[in-house]
Amino acid sequence: MTQKIIIQKLARNGWPADEPMTMIDESLLIYSEGVIDDENEYTTWKEWRLDGKIVKRSAHVTLKKNVAAEAVAAMFS
Repeated sequence: MTQKIIIQKLARNGWPADEPMTMIDESLLIYSEGVIDDENEYTTWKEWRLDGKIVKRSAHVTLKKNVAAEAVAAMFS
């Protein structure tokens, strides 16, 4: 059931634009994930690709510090 929900969301969001909404097996998708971890943020993402095109991406960003507030505070120093 999960693979059908993923593909419905992709088609509803406009990909592929020139084809009707269809259900495909999740095993046809290439899954990858990644992480960015630096002094300002910790970001993780998951991607599903079909024929080299990203059909779904899910990302989560956690800021480690308030970058904008620190920049404003530095102007007063």
